[in-house]
Amino acid sequence: MEITFLGTGSGSTFGSKRNKSSIMISTDQTKIILDMGNGSNSKIEDLGFPDIDAVFFTHLHIDHFNGIFDYLVQRKIRKIKDIKIFSPKGFKKIFDNYRELGNDITAEIIESDLPKAKIGNLEVYSVEACHKIYAVSYIIKDEKHKIIYSGDTREPCEGIIKESKDADLIIHEGTCIEGCEIYGHTTVKQLHEFFANKNLVITHIPAQIEDKIASASKNFIIAYDGLKINV
Repeated sequence: MEITFLGTGSGSTFGSKRNKSSIMISTDQTKIILDMGNGSNSKIEDLGFPDIDAVFFTHLHIDHFNGIFDYLVQRKIRKIKDIKIFSPKGFKKIFDNYRELGNDITAEIIESDLPKAKIGNLEVYSVEACHKIYAVSYIIKDEKHKIIYSGDTREPCEGIIKESKDADLIIHEGTCIEGCEIYGHTTVKQLHEFFANKNLVITHIPAQIEDKIASASKNFIIAYDGLKINV
């Protein structure tokens, strides 16, 4: 599996250095996207608008899905078939409101408390995260490897901790050095506490404090827009 980081900024990130949250996971057969925050849709265009098989949202905070609408417009212009969008409940209501206002976009929307699907040679399922609003974290498997994408969550979060025990890679938010737990986020200190010996990439980073997060992150990888990792 190849992971491409399309957006690595938190909701509070300022400026254009970091797009809002999004990653693409690719195999020789399949491409999926997890979250599509603002700016990440433009990154997809910069990559040549690859054929995406499905999109999965972790939750319905704006910075995790508001790039989808421009993306769907581009699919419409290119006459590409409707894409499947998997989401916790609530996205269809937002989508329908856009359509009712005159936006000619289409998609196949599948809502569930715990979204899951078999997309090509990827198995995708979810566990409940521990965020301010209802959210999920995704587990992605192929024939050999297992990846966790946390989305937004505070730690410890039981489902994520359990799934992380045999994960080959954990892509986890690290929104602050300290103090963001009250907003349902994870501090860098907590990442070291719960995932010290894991292969972990920190994302969902405010650009304005990225140097401080990098300095505090020791052996973890700090994601940036455009980073590619093979598992």
